[in-house]
Amino acid sequence: MEIRNLAVAVLGATGDMGRAIANMLARDGARLAISGRDPKKLATLKTELEGVGAAVFADVVDVTEEVAVGRFFERAVDALGPLAVLVYTPGLSVPGKIPEMDATDVRRMLEVNVEGAFFAAKHFVGQVDPAAGGLAILLSSVAAKRANPNAPIYCASKAALAMMADGLALQAAARNVRVTTLSPGAADTQFWGNRSVPREKFLRVDEVAEVVRFVLQMPSRVVFHDIVFEPFDFFKMK
Repeated sequence: MEIRNLAVAVLGATGDMGRAIANMLARDGARLAISGRDPKKLATLKTELEGVGAAVFADVVDVTEEVAVGRFFERAVDALGPLAVLVYTPGLSVPGKIPEMDATDVRRMLEVNVEGAFFAAKHFVGQVDPAAGGLAILLSSVAAKRANPNAPIYCASKAALAMMADGLALQAAARNVRVTTLSPGAADTQFWGNRSVPREKFLRVDEVAEVVRFVLQMPSRVVFHDIVFEPFDFFKMK
């Protein structure tokens, strides 16, 4: 697939991972529809991407609100034409022991990690031109495959996202849409907050962006269902 002039929606573009992906796509000549929750960060990113020559539509979106997500896709199509690619990056983790966790935190993780991806996929697939085809890339995590004692609900939510993506792939094939789940290991982002973790051994966000590029550049007759990757230095610690 030729990235130049490709119309791509990046949700969660103001996060560290989303921003790296959006910047990579802009440098490769894609036309971008980007969203984020912080208006100032979104405006700054839009200017940054336009600075390298990209056509950019930007909209403030809370991915847990279906009306807002649907409106984003409608306005993006008005601005750029039918979108060929969706990249869903938002993710939320609230560590905690299950007997001590607040139900509000549990619901919020499920809303962002699963429901938000559902809203994005629903409104993306619906606007794809079947004659041209499309590709949905949803960011899950190795946490979906390996339970850990620190954030079990996060693990569960990412596993739910991955299973939803598998089902979506079976349904969306009828509209000529491929679905790929990316399951990266630990990455050096603000996701970790002030937790004491060996971030120097983690994936860099530009490395995750390179995996997105790899998927995009494969011919449309190839579909990757799930790509699992992680930092080798961290893997060797296990």
